[in-house]
This record gives sequence, structure tokens and C-alpha cells, in this order.
Amino acid sequence: MLAGTNVQAQAPDPVAYGIDTLTDSATLAAWATYRIDSTFAEHPMLASPYVIGDVQSLHQWVSQTSDFYLLLSLCFILGLIRYMDTRYFTNLWRAFVNPTLSNRQLKEQLQSAGLPNFLMNVFFAFAGGAYIYYVVKFFTAEPQGSVPPSLLIIMLIAGTGIIYVAKYAAVRFSGWAFRVEGITEHYLFNVFLINKILAITLLPFIIVLAFGGREWVQQVVVVSFIAAGALLLNRYMRSWKVFGSFFQYSKFHFFMYLCASELLPLAVLMKLLVKGLMFY
Repeated sequence: MLAGTNVQAQAPDPVAYGIDTLTDSATLAAWATYRIDSTFAEHPMLASPYVIGDVQSLHQWVSQTSDFYLLLSLCFILGLIRYMDTRYFTNLWRAFVNPTLSNRQLKEQLQSAGLPNFLMNVFFAFAGGAYIYYVVKFFTAEPQGSVPPSLLIIMLIAGTGIIYVAKYAAVRFSGWAFRVEGITEHYLFNVFLINKILAITLLPFIIVLAFGGREWVQQVVVVSFIAAGALLLNRYMRSWKVFGSFFQYSKFHFFMYLCASELLPLAVLMKLLVKGLMFY
């Protein structure tokens, strides 16, 4: 009320503004709820009576930088050998498919290519160590070890290389000691020939094992086992042809040789890898 006047403020008349009644907040909230419910009920994508629930699992980020650089190194070594000597892989394949020819004409051609031969042996060590790591990692679902994966891969690659360097030296020494250099030379040629073919064969499997999904990697592992087993069997058959005269009266001694020179070193490597993944 103003001073000196008798004027009193009054509420506006809703009828004067074309409004019959004023709606309170509860009525407005009920009306809004009704409109929302009717919209959901009438919408063709939301009117389904079936309730679909999906829980998105938490994605755990795992760094694969070391895997990428390892596979890049493998492809680089293979491409470098191909660029250095274009006929090397042709002779390598011909020596593999024709064992009789490989012991005569192609043997000197392959052995004369010193640098490609050395790089292919390095490539086998890389491929063999990487393949063993990824296969054991696949069967070890939840690694609990504290050793970095990159260090485990380096240890496996170095271990594979050391095994075959020691084997090469031991066979060479045995050939010199027993004066059978020709036989041991043929044997080593066949061993490292199959190793090179095996490394090339395993390269696509290694790529899939490193970056493939777990739901279909199992089939790839089985196929890789079959391919590697067939090549290793071929290598043992070639070894039997070379050393057949020594073991023709006792196949047990040949079996013991295979266990001592082929299976035992790989078993030791895999044992160390499993411990590195699970315990260390």
C-alpha cells in the first residue's frame, strides 16, 4: 500500500487473459508424465514388449608395441633377403621339394650365399621364439608373471639361437672326431633347410596369433601345429636317411638322439616361458 493512497494490489483475473483455470505443479507433472508414457507406448521402436538387457564388459587395454615391432622386424628381414638375392628362395624351395637334387646341385648354390643364409638362420630364431611365445601365451589365459613380455620374447629368440648354434658346433665336432664330415654336413644342411622353410611357413600364423581374436585363434593354432609337425617329420625322415647306417640296428638310439637334440631343448625353453608367464 502506497503512502497517502488506499490502493491495494490484487491478483490478475485469468479469465481476462483467456485462461479458464490455473493448473498447479502436481497437475502439470502428471500431465507431462502422461505425455512421455504415451510417446514411448506409441513409438514403433520403443513399443516392443521384450526387454533387452546388455552389460558391456570393461575393456582392458594392453600395449602391443613390442609385438608390432617384432613382426615388423620379421617382415623386414624376410624382405631384405628377398631383395638381396632374388634367386635364393627359388633355390631354397627346389632344395626342399627335391631332397636328391638338394644334396648335389643346389647345396653349393645355397651355401655359397653366405649373408642370405645367415639372415635366414636369424629369421628362424626370431620366428621360432615368437611362435613358441604366442602359443604358450594363448594357452596361458591369465598371465600372472612380472617379467615384461618383450623380455620373454627376447629370451626365447636368444634361447632358440643358442640351441641351434650349440647343435651346429656339436655336430661339426662329432663329424670331425669320428671322421664323418660328409655325413654330418648333409645332416646339418637338411636341418637348417627345413628350419628356413618352417620359419617362412610360421610367419602368417605368428601374425594371427599376435593380433587375432581369441574366439578364432584356436583353429589357427591347430593348423599351425599340423604344418609345423609335418615339416618336423620331414626333417626327421631326412635325418634318418643320413644317419640310417649308424642306427639301422637300433632305432631306440635314433629315438634317444631325437629326444636329446630336438625335443629336450625346446621343452626347457617352454618350461622357462611358462614360469615367466605364471610365476616370475
